[in-house]
Amino acid sequence: MIHSSTCNRSSSRAGTTRDRLRRWRRLNRNGLSLLEVILAIAILGGSMVMIGNLYHLGYRSALQAQFRNDANIHASATMAELVAGVIPIESTGDTEIQGSPGWFYSIDIQNSLQPGLFMATVVVSRGENVGTALSAVSLVRFIPDPDYEPEEDEE
Repeated sequence: MIHSSTCNRSSSRAGTTRDRLRRWRRLNRNGLSLLEVILAIAILGGSMVMIGNLYHLGYRSALQAQFRNDANIHASATMAELVAGVIPIESTGDTEIQGSPGWFYSIDIQNSLQPGLFMATVVVSRGENVGTALSAVSLVRFIPDPDYEPEEDEE
């Protein structure tokens, strides 16, 4: 019986020593493992790539919106000049817009089914391709024929 009690004491001491060693390892862990560092760098790199792609997509969309807005303004201004008589009412090819280098307009004048009206189409485009999907903006309007004289009814 004495022998068994000494075995129990030594095993209980070993158990407490083992527990102390485990606690000491948990408490004295001062750094990160190499795997944790590599995983953190991989996550950071992946998120930076995604943020960079989102930034580029937002920049391209903003640039395209700016070009579309400029094209709409130029098309409206050119149509207003056509209606006011500043630009002659005739079809023209690509003509550069004054004061806006790189922007061109073309005008297509057609007779409409209604006598005394022309159907005017103004197409505005940018000269160089700047990497956007915008190719051209067109504006259509019916304008009165300045030379039209209505027929008088014979009654």
